[in-house]
Amino acid sequence: MGRETVQEWLERALERVGAGRTCVHGAGRTDAGVHALAQAAHVVLEQGPPTDRLHFALNTVLPPSIRVLFAEDMPKDFHARFSAKGKLYLYRIASQEVLLPPLRAYFHWERRPLDLEAMREAASYIVGKKDFAAFATNPGIPRLRSTVRTIRSLHLLRNRFGLDLYVSGDGFLYNQVRTLAGTLVDVGRGKTPPGRVREILASKDRKQAGPTLPPQGLFLVKVDYGDQYPPSRSLRRNHHSFAGSNVPGRKV
Repeated sequence: MGRETVQEWLERALERVGAGRTCVHGAGRTDAGVHALAQAAHVVLEQGPPTDRLHFALNTVLPPSIRVLFAEDMPKDFHARFSAKGKLYLYRIASQEVLLPPLRAYFHWERRPLDLEAMREAASYIVGKKDFAAFATNPGIPRLRSTVRTIRSLHLLRNRFGLDLYVSGDGFLYNQVRTLAGTLVDVGRGKTPPGRVREILASKDRKQAGPTLPPQGLFLVKVDYGDQYPPSRSLRRNHHSFAGSNVPGRKV
């Protein structure tokens, strides 16, 4: 609590470049330490730099860890959060005896090799429309919404340091991706049999799943808006969308 957010930085930057005091609406929030390659946000503006110059102006006053990649006009019914059809996340795992210090901020570190084929088998049980209550951390408030979500794809790919886990879905519960990653790592360590993942899902019990892995390995890669809102480069005013990146952080 009390930490500065990317939203606050953007709102201050907009005021500094002459756009006035306004509220930035993001596609979602990420935990402290999580990175974003492609977060999205929208804001309603009545003044300030032209849309095609807005990201240049904002980047001159934003800290180096936050960058707006582009800004474009959007239809008035567009909402960065409620218009989203899904998200794509990446969780990076380094699996080697020694991890180079600069990589510690961007990878979860496993000192021993992981069984990739066993992890892929376990991942196959996760894909689809399911109740993911067992993979979500309760933030201390009663759940008012369903814990059913659809995982559209889950891919485990080798990288030069270890593994990349890509997961896409129509929405994610609190800490769901990091807990999915932790459960798959337990499978890769040989601690959890791949078929056990089906039992964990059926239990709806968070205690049955693996650990919630640290935030630094997680990246928001993309917010999916489908074909409903095609890109527009027209200079109509008032409604703008941002695409940006921050490390750690979100796309705005």
